[in-house]
Amino acid sequence: MKTLNKKTWQYEKHGIDGEVELFGVNIFDYKWENTNTVAILDPKYNNEYHFNVYKVIIDGKEYEFAAGEVSNNVWCFYLPKE
Repeated sequence: MKTLNKKTWQYEKHGIDGEVELFGVNIFDYKWENTNTVAILDPKYNNEYHFNVYKVIIDGKEYEFAAGEVSNNVWCFYLPKE
């Protein structure tokens, strides 16, 4: 986990481009707005990545997540830990 502006980011899931369900929907079907960048540690290999932090509106509700492409068409997603 990594802290950014008092937020702690926790690994949520990884998946193939266009096929990841996040917040109950295919996250690739929505427009992502880039809001920041955070350094993230890979949960398996402990490599450091710099992922963008995004916000997305789903059914009128705003969600935030960090995401990055860690391999060709493979994405890793982190959510802020409450």
